Amino acid sequence: MPLYTCITCRVGFADSDLQRKHYKSDWHRYNLKRKVAEMPPVTAEVFQEKVLAQRAEAEAKEQTKSTIMYCKICNKNFSSENAYKNYLQSKKHLEIVAKSKDTDSEETADIVGLKKKSENSVQEADTETPASDEEEVEECEDEALEITECLFCPHESLNFEENMKHMSRSHSFFIPDLEYVVDLKGLIGYLGEKIGIGKMCLFCNEKSKAYLSIEAVQNHMTSKSHMKLDYEGEAALEYSDWYDFTSSYPSKRENDDDDNDVNTGTLSVDDATNELCLPSGAKAGHRDLRNYYKQHLPPERENHKVKKSIMADYKALGWHGTIAEKTRQTLRDARVERQQMAKHQVKLAVKANKFQTHFRPQVIF
Repeated sequence: MPLYTCITCRVGFADSDLQRKHYKSDWHRYNLKRKVAEMPPVTAEVFQEKVLAQRAEAEAKEQTKSTIMYCKICNKNFSSENAYKNYLQSKKHLEIVAKSKDTDSEETADIVGLKKKSENSVQEADTETPASDEEEVEECEDEALEITECLFCPHESLNFEENMKHMSRSHSFFIPDLEYVVDLKGLIGYLGEKIGIGKMCLFCNEKSKAYLSIEAVQNHMTSKSHMKLDYEGEAALEYSDWYDFTSSYPSKRENDDDDNDVNTGTLSVDDATNELCLPSGAKAGHRDLRNYYKQHLPPERENHKVKKSIMADYKALGWHGTIAEKTRQTLRDARVERQQMAKHQVKLAVKANKFQTHFRPQVIF
């Protein structure tokens, strides 16, 4: 009775050396793959027959390749001599020959007859394929849609404002709470990244399946009427970085928050700008620079002009921008939460810097 066995191949061995050699054999690897596929193992004789059959098939393919007839002018292969001769007499081939004579009379004056593909041409093709593959990979790289490109069709406008009007008129796409958007181009650029790079529907987000191309995402949104943002409840927090609802806060609430948040122990002065940073986030400038602070510079005229034009277009189309107060409150709370988190981090940093008077390694010996 053999002491060493292989459970996968169901064979036994007299010593351990034969067992180790068996583990390195192709037969054992083949049975391992069959075991993964939940298929029964094959014997050594059956495996040898499969190998011989595969080799014979490969040799037959090589022989057929070597007998392939090749027309150099048309770059076509023919499996038989009769097919090649019939093609030489065809009208299409004669037209190609006539055109090639006009471009290069010396090289294409004689029709190349029965010719085998040379090894050099095969090697040249092999060397050219990696470069072509790299070019295809570079071309297929995901790119975000530009702010002048429509999010739902291949249309490209001359400028950003025209693109926004196109999307609202052609696709009924509206930006909710447009009057509170502080970076409209940044918001549209982010949506272009979701579609171009993430291949993601604006309304479904991660709920829908993954798409392979931008055209597939656009077709999905147009067919399902998903040409809108998911702006309900907590889903609106995704776009909170591009909104600012401070202008809609009640003045009384702002005063109460300012009174409650004032703490002289947390005030800090910026050495670079010589400004006093208040806990509410506001900054108080030094009196020596009052001439600069008295200036009334127009804040982002271009952005305001674009928003005003788009808002007028929205109203002309019947869009009132009525968003639920619950959604606005969610975005306000998110902004307040970020401010409180920033204050808390500043306090922790100040305390850590105050109590750690010297370097103390965090190692217990």
